Amino acid sequence: MYLEENITPDEKAAIEELKRRMENEITPKMRKDKSLYYRFLKARDFNIKNAEDMLRKHIAWRKEYQVDTILTDYKPPEVLLKYFPVSLIGCDKEGSPLLYHDMAGDEIGILSSAKKIDLIKYSIYLYENLLELMDEQSKKLGKIIMTSVNIYNCENLTFAKVTNKKSLEMFMLGINVFQDNYPERIKLIIDINTSRYFPILFNFTKLVIAPAVFKKIKIFGREGWQEVLLDIVNADELPAFLGGKKTDPDGNPLCHSFVVHPQEVPKHYYLKKSEKKFSKSAEAEKLILYPFSKEKLTFEIKNAHSFLEWEFETKNRDIGFGLCFKENSESEPVELVPNQRIDTYYESETRMYKCEKPGIYVISFDNSYSWLYPKEIYYKIRVLPPGELEKECELPIGNRIKQPSEYV
Repeated sequence: MYLEENITPDEKAAIEELKRRMENEITPKMRKDKSLYYRFLKARDFNIKNAEDMLRKHIAWRKEYQVDTILTDYKPPEVLLKYFPVSLIGCDKEGSPLLYHDMAGDEIGILSSAKKIDLIKYSIYLYENLLELMDEQSKKLGKIIMTSVNIYNCENLTFAKVTNKKSLEMFMLGINVFQDNYPERIKLIIDINTSRYFPILFNFTKLVIAPAVFKKIKIFGREGWQEVLLDIVNADELPAFLGGKKTDPDGNPLCHSFVVHPQEVPKHYYLKKSEKKFSKSAEAEKLILYPFSKEKLTFEIKNAHSFLEWEFETKNRDIGFGLCFKENSESEPVELVPNQRIDTYYESETRMYKCEKPGIYVISFDNSYSWLYPKEIYYKIRVLPPGELEKECELPIGNRIKQPSEYV
């Protein structure tokens, strides 16, 4: 089911070639996605090598965030379930899901009440629920449904909301996560109730949004969007507050039973600032990274199924972190944990990675994006051989091969 009528013979051949290269690499859950190879190829203009690189990074990303089991194993924080204003509200006339975003949420309250990792995971959780609905619609309608309609309500955007640095960073991070890992999933983006401050936000998003996605955006002020929505969505399927007839069982047009509307986050949800206890630990090593610099820490893993465990915190601000694998010193690195900026404001970052293969594992701390601020990092990294996890057997720090800082 590749929607044969929409692809050329050359594109079909590319799909088969990418499938041949990657069939043994993808997970069982990914294998259920009939549009997988088509979407990644289309996102890279059917360049097989580029699509393969993108797909391999996606596989590493799925493993890092445990995407295959996130719907069953991840428990979202209550504050996000109640106050993160993004909701699945139905489907359009062709069966594509409708995802509603209200841009007037309490972003400061949300960012103060949830760790960055939970914001990322909850976004993935929402995307994966969206894909489940696409799968249900595909089975119901007998055709592949692989895209969604996204409605962004910008009615109560204020200057403070569109210029909040942390909010903008998280918003653009969300765009990048979606584009890199859910390519060709957008059918249409409809921005409604845009006001005088919308162009400020839009200028930021234009910096990261892909041209193919940019072409799918329709922007409306307070007029005109109702007719467009009713043209693509049956009135009985569209919530009443958006111009349709769908209401709560009690007749409430705001549909609170399935729509999260913006509210101020109560202060009791706010996280407490970390006391930075790890930096005082005798086991922690200290590292200072100046602006535009990186540090790579290299570990030679001799036994497959060993564990690489790390814990770190910064004295202030965030730091880039990533993990790569090389079979030997001459081979090209393979990204295992995509480089991401991590803020340890609330607690130290603690993770463990299972090393499936022997080889060289490279942890990187990255401050190359910073123009002004040096970063003071306290960290502990250890290798646990197979079967020793329960015993918490820590290897001597001398097993590490440390390289000098790289300056960009």
